Amino acid sequence: MAFRIVFASLACSLAFLNMVRAEDVPPTSQGKVLRPFPQAGNFPMKGVVPDSASQEQVNKIVRDFYSYWKAKYIVSSVRVPCDYKVKYDHKGRTVSEAMGYGLILTAYMAGSDPEAKRLFDGLNAFRKRFPSKINPAFMNWQIPKDEKPIRSDSATDGDLDIAFALLLAHGQWGDPRYLEEARSLIHEIGITLVRPDGSLRLGDWNEESGQTRPSDIMPTHFRAFRDATGDELWTKVERASYGVLNQLQTQSSSHSGLVPDFSIEENGGWIPAKAKFLESPHDGEFYYNACRVPWRIGWAASTLSDPRAETALKPFMAWANSNIQKPDAFLAGYRLDGSDAKGNDFDTACFIAPTGVAASALGNQAWVNGVFAYCSNKREEYFEDTISLLSLLVMTGNAWIPLEHQSGPHS
Repeated sequence: MAFRIVFASLACSLAFLNMVRAEDVPPTSQGKVLRPFPQAGNFPMKGVVPDSASQEQVNKIVRDFYSYWKAKYIVSSVRVPCDYKVKYDHKGRTVSEAMGYGLILTAYMAGSDPEAKRLFDGLNAFRKRFPSKINPAFMNWQIPKDEKPIRSDSATDGDLDIAFALLLAHGQWGDPRYLEEARSLIHEIGITLVRPDGSLRLGDWNEESGQTRPSDIMPTHFRAFRDATGDELWTKVERASYGVLNQLQTQSSSHSGLVPDFSIEENGGWIPAKAKFLESPHDGEFYYNACRVPWRIGWAASTLSDPRAETALKPFMAWANSNIQKPDAFLAGYRLDGSDAKGNDFDTACFIAPTGVAASALGNQAWVNGVFAYCSNKREEYFEDTISLLSLLVMTGNAWIPLEHQSGPHS
């Protein structure tokens, strides 16, 4: 895999040089890295980072994990030279979620990975070849291995992460074209995927009211979108999102603080969706979608110092500390009352790694160290490995937010 990527790099570089002269490209877009990895200590962060090793050792573990992840999951397009995709499964498919994650990771690892910008641009070019049939600004949510065009629709999380990654790219390499592209995509997200009440649709196909996925709640992204566009819609989205979490926790999981994979609005309040609402019998439980919530909300608590995020994390971590007691005992799925979900009798990084972000934001040093040790050695498949690496970036203090204007939450 490493040989193929190097060979592709040479071919793509030659092709690019044949198309574009250096003087045609803004100086800041010619490869200068403005915020090279590692960035720990270079931006405000609330909470704790792993202290079981030096920061240099911690950064090396993240760097090595990324090298493994890149070699295993970033593959060349089978149809267009210089385009790349993130391999989602053993069938060779990719999905918009995976593309968003890949874009975020390559932007963060620039400076450590000399190929980061080329890979970012190749991933970005790939996703633009597969527009949603409903709103072509968004990516089609799944692409088969052969990359033959199929007509399908979008998934909200993928496009939110893609837009955020474009803002990271602007902050990382300074090219204003990334910012322009991000603003255009953010505008489309605002008019298509945000309801009048500020709640998020599941995708551009989701016309029904009162349906959302808590793992799509990404306050770091909403704050960056507001900063990049000046659009106060994103303040409304942020406020509404915390409202969804608060209702779910106070009404449906006051003991555990757990939230479900999917939620619906009923009688003016947000409640867990029923089994098989959209994906599985676990749709109303803390399962493979909701496992990401402690990462998303912990990230906001640590980098934005938002008390609303801390409020959402505290009951969850109190339950984990009392009932799970150590990170590697956290299992793969729970009912909202804290009891075991059916078939959860194993551990996996996509559930455990996000708890480290929550613990980091709340200052739970022992839990952070335990999660860090677990993730440092655990290697699984695409979803588990990717959530683990993204969580490690946050809990080690390396996941900066692309904000030009630092500001607190707006009520």
